[in-house]
Parts: sequence; structure tokens; C-alpha cells
Amino acid sequence: MTGALTIIANPVAGSGEAGRVIQQLLALDASARVVMNEDPQGVRATVAELGLCDSDTLAILGGDGTIHQAVSGLFDSGKSSMPTLAVLPCGSGNALASALGVRRERDAISALFKGRERSIDVARLETDAGISHAINVIGWGLPARVTVKAAACRGEGAMPYTKTALRELLKGDTSAVEVQIDGRPPGQDALGMACLTQHAGGGMPVAPDALLDDGALDLVRVGATGRLRLLTLFARLIFGKHLSAREVSHELLEVMRLEFNVPQPVVVDGEMVETKRLSVEVLARALRVRSPA
Repeated sequence: MTGALTIIANPVAGSGEAGRVIQQLLALDASARVVMNEDPQGVRATVAELGLCDSDTLAILGGDGTIHQAVSGLFDSGKSSMPTLAVLPCGSGNALASALGVRRERDAISALFKGRERSIDVARLETDAGISHAINVIGWGLPARVTVKAAACRGEGAMPYTKTALRELLKGDTSAVEVQIDGRPPGQDALGMACLTQHAGGGMPVAPDALLDDGALDLVRVGATGRLRLLTLFARLIFGKHLSAREVSHELLEVMRLEFNVPQPVVVDGEMVETKRLSVEVLARALRVRSPA
């Protein structure tokens, strides 16, 4: 690692483990700047105002939602050159960290100080709420409904997303949403996910062949079908064996324009937005990150 290190964290992230991790980092780099922010939504504005340059490193202590806000803040800054990002997973969803090979605390610290630098894709989104940048997944239909309910179940033990998904499939709302993609005839999606990483929903391999740097989204859609069939597909999804099912479509897209018949909740890296229209452009290898050597 070269240049200055800035650490941004939520002090209550990871059940209060953030403080302990920060002390470890400061023991390795006493000159590091620490920025605490308890409001995940405030991370975006904070990062945009940090004034970081391309020789700096920004370490994010949090999950995919916090990274989403931080990356959006980096692009909000309007700078043509940006710092390298290091991920210290400490959230309910850590898909980007997993894709980078950062699965344990020691992996994250090693990647930060001794790892290699690589460039990964970022998705630029424009919704009714404005512009943001994604690093993990964009989902509608079941994924959005489950994310809302799973957020209310945090603290109930392991795998809140998986448990919530099963509850929704067994006795919740499994209705499809009407959506038109890239000017094609409207279709019915029980589940729609545009993925930059292989995993979503707390570790499910939605796009098992997705690459971080191929310049494309993996678009996975499940058409309207019955509850029993959705349960069968969910079981296949857990093992990454769902793409061959007849109800599932999979394609790679560099640009996607999507429109719902009425405004719908959409999950972006674990964060929720309601929108009628959504435009996505993949910015190929636009973000430098640290990964284990």
C-alpha cells in the first residue's frame, strides 16, 4: 500500500466489533485517518467530501450497503482519478468481499497492507431517485420484497435473508411484476437480478459465472410461475443449479434500460429505492480495489 490510508466505519457495525478492528489497523498504520459515521446514508456525502486522490487508500469497514454508499460518494466527487478501495467486511451482506477472496478478518488486513491491486466493474444507475453506483446486485420482485423483510429480522440468528426468503415463498407474496427491458415486449418477472458478483442475498450463487471485470452484468430472471415451482427453483439456486431451468433466463448486458408498469421497490447492494424506471451502464474496470496476494 502506498499513500495515505483513510478508514471509514460505522461504530456499531459488526455488533460493535468496528472499534476493535480499527485499533488493529491503527497499530499497523498510526497515521491513518479514521472517519466514523453512524448513518449509512451519510457515508456517501462524507466520502465525496474527503478529497482523496489516486495514491490514497480508502478502507471501508462495513457490508455491501456501506460500500455502495462509499463508491457512490467517490463518483459524486467528480474526480477523474480516485483512491484504491479496501474492503473490511462487517455487514449482513459481504458479497464483494467474498468475490475478492476476503472471507476472514485476517484476509482483509492482509489485502489492505500486503495484497495486490486490481480493477473491477461498477454499475452506474439512474432511477427516479437519482444517480448512484452499484458493486453487487440490482434486484426486483421477490429479491426486493425479501430484502425489506430480512432487514427487520436482523438479530434473529444466522442467515436472515435465506430464512426470510423461505417464509415468503411458503406463505408470502410471490406475485410477478410487469417489466419491460431494453424496449422488448413487457414480461412478468417473479424474480429479476442484475449481478456484478456471483453471490447475492447473503451468499446465494445467483450468477455463478459472473466475473468482477468482464464489463457486463449477469441478468438472471425467473418468469411468473407457481409457489411450489418457485420453492423448487430456490432449492436449486442455493447450489447454483438454477440457470438451466426452463423458467430462468440468463444473459450478459453492458447496458440495461428497465421500466415497470407502476413504481416498484428495487434493491441495490442491499439498499432500497422505489422507481418506475431504471437505467444501468457498466463502467468496465472503473474501480481499483485491494485483494489478497
